[in-house]
Amino acid sequence: MATPAPSPLMPRVPLSLKRPTIMVVVIGILALVVSGLVGHILFGALFILGMAMGLLNIKLVQRAVAKVTAEDHPSKSQMAVSSASRLLVITAVAFVIGFLLRPDGIGIIFGLAVFQVILVLNTTLPVVKGLRQQS
Repeated sequence: MATPAPSPLMPRVPLSLKRPTIMVVVIGILALVVSGLVGHILFGALFILGMAMGLLNIKLVQRAVAKVTAEDHPSKSQMAVSSASRLLVITAVAFVIGFLLRPDGIGIIFGLAVFQVILVLNTTLPVVKGLRQQS
């Protein structure tokens, strides 16, 4: 029987929220200034709220993962239900705020979307950098 080839080592994925938090603050300030200059300060405030909701969601994800993985027999379904319910609540809140405060309410949706980009970049760029250093 042949032995399987060793798998390449995957670099560690950063778990700290320090860099994403700094990026949220900087981008939020810029969004607030720009939206204020064009006369839609509420859009900027809601944009910041959307990014803050995304940041809160990731912190809650970290807590949920720590709680589930601390158990003797971690449950995938418990994680799935936790994630789905949290995303449902965040999405519902964002859509209600967006609808009630239209047209500036769309800022909360944009804030959530921009936060996801920040998070993806924060997680993937260090991994790609680590993979390049290994090769």
